[in-house]
Order: sequence, then C-alpha cells, then structure tokens
Amino acid sequence: HVGTPEVSSFFPESIFFGSFYLPRRGSKGRDATFELMEGHYLVGNQGIYKVQKILGEGCFGKVAKCTKLGSQEMYAIKIIANVQEGKEEFESMKLIQVLDPEVNHLMKMYECFSFQNVICLVYEILEESLEDFLNKNECEATPLTCVRALAQQMFQALKALKSIGVVHCDIKLDNIMFAEKKSLKFKLIDFGVAVETNELPIGAEIQATPFRAPEVILGLPLNESIDMWALGMVLACVYCGNYPFPDDYDYETIRAMVLYTQFDMYNDDDHKAFIDLLKRMLEVNPQRRITPSQALEHDFITMKHLAGKGKAAYAAGCKGVMGKTPLSEAQVKPSASPMLAFYANVAKSASLAIIIIN
Repeated sequence: HVGTPEVSSFFPESIFFGSFYLPRRGSKGRDATFELMEGHYLVGNQGIYKVQKILGEGCFGKVAKCTKLGSQEMYAIKIIANVQEGKEEFESMKLIQVLDPEVNHLMKMYECFSFQNVICLVYEILEESLEDFLNKNECEATPLTCVRALAQQMFQALKALKSIGVVHCDIKLDNIMFAEKKSLKFKLIDFGVAVETNELPIGAEIQATPFRAPEVILGLPLNESIDMWALGMVLACVYCGNYPFPDDYDYETIRAMVLYTQFDMYNDDDHKAFIDLLKRMLEVNPQRRITPSQALEHDFITMKHLAGKGKAAYAAGCKGVMGKTPLSEAQVKPSASPMLAFYANVAKSASLAIIIIN
C-alpha cells in the first residue's frame, strides 16, 4: 500500500543560522512572524542564501532579497510563518510547474525548504510591481504601446493557465511585476490562492475587491473567466491611472458595473480598439466574456487596425515595442471565428448586466 507522502518529503527540515528569534505562537495558535533581518543565512536544498534586503512583509511573513553563496545569484525568498499557508502556496506552484515560465510570463520557483515552523519558497528576483510603478508615477495614464505589451503577455499567461485548468484567483496590480522594465517584460506572480478550475468555491470571498468579478460578488457559479475580469480591471487601472469602479462596498461596485461608465479616450483607431477589448474583458456575463485565445487575436493585440495611410509612423513605433515581446504565428493570424458581439443595452439585473464604455 502506497500512502500519501508526508509533508516532510516536500518540505525537508533544513538549517537556519545567524542571530534570530524563533517563531512564537500567537494567542490564537497562529505562528507570529519571526524577526528575519539582513545578514541572516538560510540553508536550502540547493544552496545557502544570505539575506541582503527585506523587500516587503505582510500577514503571511516576509519577502527577502537574497544571494546564493558561491554564485552570487539573486533570488526573492518568501518566508511564510504559517506552515499550512506555506504548504498551500507550494501545492499551487506545483500545479503550474508543467508550464514554461518564460514563454508564459509566470514567476519561476526554484525550490522550497523549511526550518522549525517556517516555510521558505525561493523565486526568481523581479523588479517592481504595477502598483509600485503607478504610485511612483503618481497614477498617470500609461501609453497604449505599453498597455498592449502588458495585455499580450498576461493573455498568454491566462491562456497557459486555462490549458491546464488552473485559476489564479488573485490578479491585481500587486501581482503583476516587471521582469525587465527596459524591454517591457512582465510576469504574473503569487499563486498562493490558485486552484484548479473544477475546485473553485462558490460564495467564497476570493479576489481583491477592486478586481472582483461580478459573479464572485453575486455568489454565482465560477470558472477561469474571473481572471479575465480581474485583468480587465488591471488594464483599466493602468490605462487611466485609477480604479474605474468604487470598491468600498459590493453594492456600490455592482451598481457602477450596471450603469453607464465612461473612460476618457482619444477618437483614434488604436484607442477605439483598446476600449473594444476592454469592453469584452469587462463583460458582466461570464459566458460572453472574451477568452484568452480570443483576446490574443483581437485587433488591439495583432495591430491589424493600424494598417493604412497616415498610420505608418505610429504603427512602426507600436510594432517596435511589441517586437520586444514577439507574438507567435498562432497568435497573430486572423481569428477563424467572429469575436463576441457587444450589446449596448444596460441590463436591469446585475447578473446579466453589460458594461458600456464609450
């Protein structure tokens, strides 16, 4: 009889040395965050890591920028104080290990190890998140050439996740990072709450409020299209520099979704193409929401709408930017099936509403 592998087989006990405080039990049984500091060492399965800088922290624990001794390679190590949460994130990362992280713009995990009650996940080091980027630029609108590069790469990420039946469940500005800002390379990160599509819970409070799909708010059946909605909200934020809908209360969010919504835009073909794509991503009915494969074939991504007189210079600039993130032949060929139609009626029922963006 072959039983389920013990947790220790995935999380071998390792050594942590340096001046530190061991995890403390909180009053409710949770592990309190330990005091990891610069100069500490973590010994993993593939090498020894020295903490150079604390990049961030939250209720889960901390993220540290570390160097691997001997090679001086840089990594981002996520230290999770709660063992169960660490196990869940590791299990989520195992789901996507069959996907190429470079081709599909997904964060790469190198190893996972533990000491005492603390789980360490070793990831590639990235630059800054979209949240930090927008804050640094005081929420200024982002040029469409950059929005297009971001959209294309994230559509590829969602297409890959859909192909293996996985839903990210937490797409937001914080969870998309620049892998290389100069060449506009992005990666989708933080799969801590990712699940298989057939295990999506109904009625659970998933997704951050500003990026929460209407079917999640309404407690309706869910599928991978909740990620497309969340990505649509991300692109809207990047495009206009702010959240398009209020997010203090679910009622206010739903009300804004079913009412006429207007984005400032220029009356040129490229902005029209982007707004059309955004409408299809922010389709309140998930059955009519655009899919990742369809999105990759949309004119805004393929730039077919930029052909013609008077557009040559602009088109060349756009293609130059997208040349840094090349599209495959399958992604640029015309769609064999027509795109979803956009219905201009504002429905009275929130569950059937359609967003109109002019």
